[in-house]
Amino acid sequence: MNPIERGKITLDVWRARRAIRVEIEARQRRRLAEMLSFARRQSRFYKRHYADVPEVSTDLTQYPPVTKPMLMKHFDDVVTDTAITKAEIDAFVADETKIGERFLGTYPVWTTSGTTGEPGVFVQDETAWTIADVLGDRWIVPAMVSVSPLSRLFTQNLRTALVAVSGGHFAGAAGLEMMRRESALGARRLRLFSPKRPIGDLVSDLNQYQPAILGGYSTVLVELARAQQDGRLDISPALVTPTAEPISEAQKRILKRAFDCVVRELYGATEFIPIAVECERGNLHANTDWVVVEPVDEDYQRVEPGTPSDTVLITSLSNRVQPLVRYDLGDSITMYEERCPCGSAFPIMEVDGRQGDVLQFETDEGEEVPIFPLALSSVVEEVPGIHRTQIIRTAPTTLQVRFDVTPAATEEEVWKHIERELQSFLRTHGINHITIEAVSEPPQREERSGKFRHVWSELKK
Repeated sequence: MNPIERGKITLDVWRARRAIRVEIEARQRRRLAEMLSFARRQSRFYKRHYADVPEVSTDLTQYPPVTKPMLMKHFDDVVTDTAITKAEIDAFVADETKIGERFLGTYPVWTTSGTTGEPGVFVQDETAWTIADVLGDRWIVPAMVSVSPLSRLFTQNLRTALVAVSGGHFAGAAGLEMMRRESALGARRLRLFSPKRPIGDLVSDLNQYQPAILGGYSTVLVELARAQQDGRLDISPALVTPTAEPISEAQKRILKRAFDCVVRELYGATEFIPIAVECERGNLHANTDWVVVEPVDEDYQRVEPGTPSDTVLITSLSNRVQPLVRYDLGDSITMYEERCPCGSAFPIMEVDGRQGDVLQFETDEGEEVPIFPLALSSVVEEVPGIHRTQIIRTAPTTLQVRFDVTPAATEEEVWKHIERELQSFLRTHGINHITIEAVSEPPQREERSGKFRHVWSELKK
């Protein structure tokens, strides 16, 4: 995308910031009509999938939803650039030296296991990448123009720290690495910090780095706030952005007290970033000028405002290389009709349902050490042959592991690898004498939501 086109998109994003509801809805309707028409013309999959829907219809309830397994099964027919094939994409994401590179020199590619437990690969076009980069700014930048945030930003030389799992083509790590590769400023001012490292090492590294902006997994940021409060961590960010996991109002207050800075929650997914961003009044606003958000029940029927959904369907209005139309994201959300006191006409939403438990273990010295859910699950997910997994703490020193393997793998060999990697990971945190048990039953979906929880504790709190 040339700078002029990128500038037009960015300008439109900012113009919509103070738009009234009818103007936001008009943007959505226009982009939705264009996306539906494009997908039905250019994607062989959608052409078949929507064969019974009238050509001119923009009523999304007439369009059957799609799921991640469905899109992965028909990947070559879903994508609209015939130069992209699943075989070549799989080879690309299997190569860790390619992290941060563009597929075919053009397309960012991100992978996820997601809350449904199914692996996914998502290709972004330039418009989708631009939207991912600028949508959050219209909510966050205005909060940074006062004296204190600006002073901290420049004192810390605009350094950004992202706490996210590395070692794969995940959206956070791969997106950050791409910005580092493509910008000299990004290479100097962007750094990834792994939540799989011992908390003491993470604290030490952040003390040395002194970020102006700190973002990443909510559970990790809350633990870092506690380290800041007890004096182990000593940083002065201007902005903290919890994401990837839901965060409570009480936890956000902990972040604000500990860091005395602007805190803005980001809600998004690998498939679309960001779906919603927090305003100055503490409400998440859905970016409905660029994404359609449909809270639905287990039968894919829309639920009333104020009612928690069983899942949510999203339609991306930006990505035309791998269109997402009524895509089942798997999260439970609640949408509200009430107008936010901040004055924005963008709808308010709440999110529930993607957060695992932080597991607290004792070291041999009696110190309590937190182990974060995404860090723990990623240790198992990176084992060759793993399809999906669940980790359950059933006793103070016992972890049970449910897992499925790919057709080419054997359970015995995969299990040996899982046990070895988990024990090694826990030892790096000073945690020894943990029993790790294989469970015969495969990972189970929650009955109500149909989603997979990845990590949780059955111990009474």
